[in-house]
Amino acid sequence: MPGRFISTHSMVLALPLHVDHLPERGAAVEAETAAARPGGGYVTLAAAAAQGVKASMASPLGTGPNSYTVRQHLEEANVEILTTELVGDIGIAIQLVEADGSTTSVVTAGVESEPSRAALDRITLHDGDLVHISGVDLTNRIGAETLTGWGASLPENVTLVVSISPAVEEVPVSAWRRLLSRADVVTMNIREKAALDAILTRAEPGLSIRHIMRPHAAVVRRLGVMGCELQVNESAPRIHLPAFDAFTVDTSGVGDTHIATMCASLLKGASLEDACRAANAAAAFTIAHESALPVPTLADIEQILEQGGLVYSS
Repeated sequence: MPGRFISTHSMVLALPLHVDHLPERGAAVEAETAAARPGGGYVTLAAAAAQGVKASMASPLGTGPNSYTVRQHLEEANVEILTTELVGDIGIAIQLVEADGSTTSVVTAGVESEPSRAALDRITLHDGDLVHISGVDLTNRIGAETLTGWGASLPENVTLVVSISPAVEEVPVSAWRRLLSRADVVTMNIREKAALDAILTRAEPGLSIRHIMRPHAAVVRRLGVMGCELQVNESAPRIHLPAFDAFTVDTSGVGDTHIATMCASLLKGASLEDACRAANAAAAFTIAHESALPVPTLADIEQILEQGGLVYSS
């Protein structure tokens, strides 16, 4: 049996608002409101579970109505909840989705921003487990200290995948140093890669992501419509994997779906190159639908891999 996909990526309740364009400062635009849905780490966990691996949530949920809604969805997605509930509720992410599918988010913080080291230490880890830590949860002091400390202490028989987030500039440099020095795979998009390298260079001239990571660790850079680029270790060549054909409707959750599919494929024994190819297929499925839900199934991904992209009926 493959190991578990364990994610500390925090949960929020998402409220998508579809707009023609973002308003200028002080201006207003009309929006179409969609139904609230689980956001944040939910997409990552649901997408991994849909690939047939055991998915487990290691971030806090509360006692409030937002948490209750997300908990129901987690159970329906066959995601195991490893944490006990806290008094309070998770935050809300207001997502502005433009006509071209680009998404801008404003997030309020709740109990998801209060991870507990004691709760994480109570999780029994097994050989072959894969732990995912998202940079989105490192922007506050408690999250940074708790998650980097736990992540850095993980045993070597557990794979650590770190995803850099759009909030990369808000994470302390010390947190990046500590977490990346233990990571087995680091995944990020173009902007996040450039921003993190700039942050590290300002802290220490000449310092880069690769200088912090261990020689055997892998880097995955998501390139949007160009697919992704990967390097399986420090001395290996960079490999470019093109994106699959798809018409972009909504980019919400595409990065989370890519990360989850890559991790699930690794757990099932795929090479990093094959795992990223499957992740590109999952990303093509996601951007072609309004919102990140429903997540792609294994059959959806296999069909895209076989056909070379999404096939649209005429």
